[in-house]
Amino acid sequence: MSKLIASLALAASLLTPAVSSFAQDHHDRPPHVWNDGENDYWHRFLKETKRKEHDWAKATKREQAAYWKWRDEHRDH
Repeated sequence: MSKLIASLALAASLLTPAVSSFAQDHHDRPPHVWNDGENDYWHRFLKETKRKEHDWAKATKREQAAYWKWRDEHRDH
């Protein structure tokens, strides 16, 4: 029983930094909120990634996720 507790304690101590780092990374990023200013970036994204022109509302979840990833790399200066 004591070996099990020791193993769990060791596993928890090894995972804590990874979980903490993951949580910190997500808090550093601004939230993804669609507004009128995003529309120009959306069409730029479509052009740069050679995708067919269409409105954000018709984009798939996968395409929206790709856009937000791209957008994180193209922040306003």
